[in-house]
Amino acid sequence: MRQVDSGSRRKFIQGFAALIGGITANTLLNNKAIAAAMTYQPKLSGVVIAGSILNLAQMQLLKQVSQLTIPRTDTVGGGDVDCHGFIDNQLKYCYSPEQQLRITELLDNILYQAKARSGLDFIKQTTKQQLTFLNDIEQAKNGFTQKDRSDIKFLKSFICLGYYTSQVGASQELNYDAFPGGFKGSIPFK
Repeated sequence: MRQVDSGSRRKFIQGFAALIGGITANTLLNNKAIAAAMTYQPKLSGVVIAGSILNLAQMQLLKQVSQLTIPRTDTVGGGDVDCHGFIDNQLKYCYSPEQQLRITELLDNILYQAKARSGLDFIKQTTKQQLTFLNDIEQAKNGFTQKDRSDIKFLKSFICLGYYTSQVGASQELNYDAFPGGFKGSIPFK
């Protein structure tokens, strides 16, 4: 349920642009991308399937990376709201083959490097190992380059867009409370 009225959409875009930065927002929030984001229907069955652009292994990895990026707290996490399916949809309908390749190469590199380092697939590693691995990418160390660092930031922006345009992200996480603790309008001035 990503249906949002135009006033709410405008406020969302302004807030999201401030959250992720202007340059990334310009890349992610063109008119075609906004329309695709707002009409995407998530698959919340919990079953991960191959996407239109991403294969099954990439989708499983992306679900786990989404969950690590926006973990489950008192609300569901990034993997729970189908950010991986959302990203595949956005890549298919809104981005060039070069941009699609940027994400698929990053995911393939993560799959390869994780297996080479520990002998285990990324999704079979402990959460601590996974977070250490992702931190290495963000810091461009232990075999990762500045390109990988740039690509993981681009991917995390997609995850944020997917999460915050979902029903949960838009209605619970972004729920602004103008008067925390309540409003008390008639308090005598002394």
